[in-house]
Order: sequence, then structure tokens, then C-alpha cells
Amino acid sequence: MRYSAFLCVILLTTFGASKRAESDVFKSRITANEKKNSLIYADEVIHEKELDLIVAKGHVEIVQEGRVLLADVVTYNKKTDLLTASGNVKLQEPKGEIIFLDYAELSSDFKDGFINSIRILFPDDSRLVAIRAKREQGERTHFDNTVYSPCKLCKDDPSKPPLWQVKARHAEWDEVKEDIYYTDAFLEMFGWPTFYIPYFSHPAPNVKRRTGLLAPIFSYTSEVGASITMPVFVVLSENQDMTLSPTFFTKKLLMLQAEYRHRFERGEFSISGSITTGEEIRNQLLKNRPKTRESGKKRWHVFSKTRYEFTNNIRGGLNIERTSDSTYFQRYKNLGVTRQNVLTSKAYLEGFWGRSYGQIQNVVFQGLRQGDRAATTPKILPMVDYNFLSQPDKFGGRFSFDGNILSLSRKEGADMQRFSGTGSWQAPYLSSWGEVYTFGLKLRGDTYHIKDYNYTQPSSQQAILQQKGPLFKGTISRALPQAYADWRMPFIKPLSEYRLIAEPIMGLVASPHIKQSRKLPNEDSRFFELDDINLFNENRMSGLDLIDGGTRLNYGFNADAFSKVVGNSNLFIGQSYSFNKPCETSHGTGMHTKFSDYVMRLKYNYKDLINFKTRFLLDKNDFSTRRSEISAEVGQPILKLQTDFIQLPRLAEDPNDKAGKQIRFTLSSNFIENWSASISTTRELARRSGGTLANVATLTYTDECFIFSHSLSKTFYVDKDIKPGITYMFRIVFKNLGEISQSIGNKADFVTGEPIVQKR
Repeated sequence: MRYSAFLCVILLTTFGASKRAESDVFKSRITANEKKNSLIYADEVIHEKELDLIVAKGHVEIVQEGRVLLADVVTYNKKTDLLTASGNVKLQEPKGEIIFLDYAELSSDFKDGFINSIRILFPDDSRLVAIRAKREQGERTHFDNTVYSPCKLCKDDPSKPPLWQVKARHAEWDEVKEDIYYTDAFLEMFGWPTFYIPYFSHPAPNVKRRTGLLAPIFSYTSEVGASITMPVFVVLSENQDMTLSPTFFTKKLLMLQAEYRHRFERGEFSISGSITTGEEIRNQLLKNRPKTRESGKKRWHVFSKTRYEFTNNIRGGLNIERTSDSTYFQRYKNLGVTRQNVLTSKAYLEGFWGRSYGQIQNVVFQGLRQGDRAATTPKILPMVDYNFLSQPDKFGGRFSFDGNILSLSRKEGADMQRFSGTGSWQAPYLSSWGEVYTFGLKLRGDTYHIKDYNYTQPSSQQAILQQKGPLFKGTISRALPQAYADWRMPFIKPLSEYRLIAEPIMGLVASPHIKQSRKLPNEDSRFFELDDINLFNENRMSGLDLIDGGTRLNYGFNADAFSKVVGNSNLFIGQSYSFNKPCETSHGTGMHTKFSDYVMRLKYNYKDLINFKTRFLLDKNDFSTRRSEISAEVGQPILKLQTDFIQLPRLAEDPNDKAGKQIRFTLSSNFIENWSASISTTRELARRSGGTLANVATLTYTDECFIFSHSLSKTFYVDKDIKPGITYMFRIVFKNLGEISQSIGNKADFVTGEPIVQKR
């Protein structure tokens, strides 16, 4: 009969020769061990008084201080204080390791003992196997004839060796330092000895982070030559760590990189940066002026992020992004920082209350594009946003309010303070015929205080270089009431093999036709694209400075087809008609005439063989494409062809922007399990500056314990400090042992081979 008992010792208290001795020993054992909280389950317990043995048989389970011992038979010798276990022995450690044994002799606290035929399964599925093991004081375990591997065994034939494994004559597991040491070891690949290592060590698989050297990084670029980075990771406490990464260049340069991270109970803080002495390349504003170089200049960058939750509803933070000059990240590609057009630093405080949200923030920018000047770059000190959404009323409608306060200033150029508020009410309605209506009313009011604004020049030009002319200073207010209604009627046609959904859509927006004042600067609405997402919005602008007034009719058609036989597809096409003459600010946006250009979306997918999606802006007169995005995938993992095409018009508000067409072809294949390869080419399709931008080829092996990859790419274009060149990347990763990687050439995207740049 199975029973359980709570004991203060591992199995049973000792028994003496006399009643007095028995009582004294029992009391002493309780005093010394009552905090161990040991628990024993067994089908049968036999007490051999003559031999001083306690024998537990059948489904024995012993729990002590987080450890669990399972066995068929457990014997406890009270004289020697030894415990022997046999038959399906399994020991579960507090840190997650599971130890399988054939036979073990252990002390009652499991800290010392001998083990035959030991097998350890770590929490990350790594395995260690040894013929014999000896444990000392619960701190060190010695293994004879050891095999270690984190790789999974073959399901069809588990007797086959794993992809890689370490075989050693002797191994030692230091549970205090959490290291595993090997002596006289071989690294085997596919069962064949590959490397002989007299002595080496690695952290135990249950170690998540540890002070020590990280894998070095090798690279080469034509600008700074060959370099080696030697990162050192330092654990300062459970919630703090630091990484120091000195980089040595062959051109007598030294760079120091550092990163510090700190986690709080309710937040986090991190800061990273680098500093070096080198050559700065200055790009002049005027194209006909040659570049100048300044040697011996300290060049640096700092990235920092702080976030803290003051309460469950309020949190704040401070983000810093600064660099010494605009070409720093392009020249020192070993930093691995993506090229950006703008660095943004901000301090913010935000709150959440039900459906309401509020934020106050101060923002400072640093432009990295050619022509950006610190004197004309704006500072936002501060910007306040508040959004409120009510519960549904008796008509099902909701009230909302959006408020914004903005203070923008420059050393040279226009300063602006803006107060904006928008109140609205919106209600849905579903008719008995299945028609879906949306009705809404909106009232928006803005007040601007402007100083030193040159309204005779386009805002994009005066932001770069302040021209002579009349400067406006004063206050301007405006108001825009709007009423809008949307209607859609979905028609569903179910058939035997497919289902069709056709949905005509119409929307009317009515408001006064208010022209944009030339004395109002456009700071936040410069980038606008008419598309299928914002066509039916009552406010189609991306910001608040441009006002979307006038009365217009929006109409479109949406259709979906679903079929298990031929796949699923979606088509949308729409247009808007303005009852008023479009404003000058709509030039080049697709809605510069009463009838706007057509917006179109098309999607199609068939199982996992075909995936196609595209978006167009079509000219209303000849249906030529003004803007297009196309992505298509054909094939299965064994062989797949992917094509990406993008056509972007020039943004009129940005003098540094230009129209462009690019296309990329990628052919990839997972030709064998765990093996993949790809080749791709990217081309610019412009008439004058067109041509190949990059070619890349990759070959990769990856599984749960090993990564082996190659990438070879060639770029053909010039952009500031980026020059045409060849990049070769080589990478080997052994799980839990470390990583060996090397790159030669320009820093490139591993898949495309292109230099890492930020796309707008």
C-alpha cells in the first residue's frame, strides 16, 4: 500500500540501543534538520534494525530543498549516512537539469557520491553523457569519458552521432562558477574528429549571461582598412551589465565602444556610444564645391534610452541620439549602425486613462542628409497631445477630442507656436438590408503665433537657407467644421467551390473650402501620399499644418474572392471628386484636380505557391502609374522566385528628394534539409543613372545547434562615403561554445548585399 511521510532527515531518524539514547538522538536530528522539509513517497518501506538500513521500494520519490530523486529502490545506511539508488534513477536539480542514472551512491544531502552511467539533460536540451561521475561537496562533479552536445539526435536512427559533439577523456563541472572544463578533448563533426583541444572550457548551458570575452569581429573596408573588435562583457549585478569593445585599425586608428544596461523594477536605462580620432569628410551645400577633410578630429556617437513607469497609468522616458558629424556611421561601418537621415532625441511623459491618452514631449533633431544645417533644424520644446474617446451613447455614437500644443523654434528661420483642438461625434448604423452607414460631425480650430517666417519662399527652401525678403510675425486663427457620411453595401455570393464578396463604397465630406494661408508654415504635412488607406478619411493629411477643406465625394469598389481550388484574391479601386478647386498645396499628390487620380490595390495568393500584392496610384487621364509598389513570390521552399518593385515620385516639399524606380530579383532554395542558398540582384531603372546597384549570393546551413553561412556581394553605386566594392561575410556559430565571424568589405545587409540604409 502506497503511503507518504514527512521526515526531517532524508529517510528516517536514527534508532539507538536504549530508550534514552534513542530519544536524545531523535531530538538532535529534529533540531538540525527540521528546515530541510524533506518528503518521501514509496510503495513499501523496510527497516532492517540489525543492519541499520532503511529500504524504500516501488515508485520511490524523495523531495528535498528543491531536488527530486526518483528510483525503483532506495537504501539508506544510517551508520555511513549513505544513500544508494538503483533502477530507473532520475534526479531533478533546482536549476532545471535532469540527471538519469543506472546506479548511484550519494550522501543523504546529495552533495557527495559516486555515479555510474550518468546522462544529464540541461534546460536548453543540451546533453552530457559519461561512464562515471564523482560529486564533491555539491560544488564539483568529475566525469570520465565524457560526451557533450546541444544537437538533437536523429529521430529515425538515434544511434547516429549528432552534427557536432565534444568528446573528452575527463570533464569537470564547477557548479559554483558554472563552468564546464574539458581535458584531452576532440570536437567531432558528423562523428569524425575535426579539432583536437588539449584543454578548454565553456559556461554551463544553464548560464544566461557571464563576464568574459565575446567572439572577436574582423572586418575590412577601403576607407579605414582592416580592423579587429575585441568585445568584453561584464556583469555588474543581476540587473546591470556592460560591454566594452575596443577596435584596432591598420591605419593607426583606435576606436572605443561601450554599452551599459540597467534594469529597474519599473523601468530600464541603456546607453551606448563610441569615440575615435579620424578624418571627417564634410559635404558642402553647393555641389560645385569640393569636399574638405579635417584630420585629428574627435568623432563620436551616443545612443541612450530611459523608460520608467511611475504608476500603472503614467510613464516617462528620455531618448538621446547624437553624433559628431553626418558621415560618421557610413565611414566606420564596424559600428553596425543603420544609416539614418535624422537622429531624434526626446524627453517625454505620457499617461493612459481608460480610452484616453496624453503625452508631453520635447524633441531635438540632428539632420544627416546633405544640405542639413543645425541652425535651420527645428527644436520642439514642447509638444503636447491629448486624445479622449467616450463610451457609446444611446444612439451608439461616441464623442472624441484631440488636442495638440506645439512650440517650434530655430536659430535661423521661422519660429511657431500652435494650439489645435478637434472635437467630433461619430455613430454607425446597420440597416435591415445589410447596408453599413457611418455618420459624423467634426469641428477643428487652430491658432498660430508665427515669427520670422519668409512666406515669399517655399517652406522647404527657407528651411535650408533663409533668403532675404519680408518676414511675417503675428497670430493667425482658423476653424474648419466638417460633416461626413460613409455608405457601403456588401453583396455575398456563395457557390460550390468559391465565394464572392462585392462591396461598393461611397463617402461624402462636406466643409467650407478654406485655402491654405501663405503666411502659415508647413512643418508636419510635407509627406503625403493618396492611397487606398486614406482615400475615405475626412482628413487625408499626415499632419495638422495643411488643412483638408472643401466638399468632396469619395467612391470606390472592393471585391474579394475565396476559393480552395484557385486561391484568394482582393481588388480595390477608388477615386474622389472635389466640388471645389483644389489648393496649390495639393500639387503632385494625386488630388491636384477635381477628379483625383485612381488608387488601386490588388492581392492574390494560392496556398504557399503564389503570393502577389501591389498598390498603384494611376493617372486619371491615361492610367499611367504615378506611384507603384509590387511584391510577388512564386514557388515553394525548394525553389522560390521573389520580385520587388517600387516607383516613387519626387516629393515636392523636399528639395533633396528625387523620383526613382528600383527592382529586385531574388532566387532562393532550401535544397536540402537545413541548407539554403540564394542569389539576388537590385537595379535602378532611371534613364540616366540606372544600372545594377548590388548583386549578392548566400549559402547557409542552420539547425538548432549550429550555423554556417557565407555571403558574397558586390555594390556598384556611390553615396557620400559609400564606394563600390565587394563584401564577403563568413560566420560559424556553435551553440553554447561561441561564434566565429569575419567580414571583408563594406557593411552590407546579409540577404540583399546592399549597404544598410534607411528607406523613407
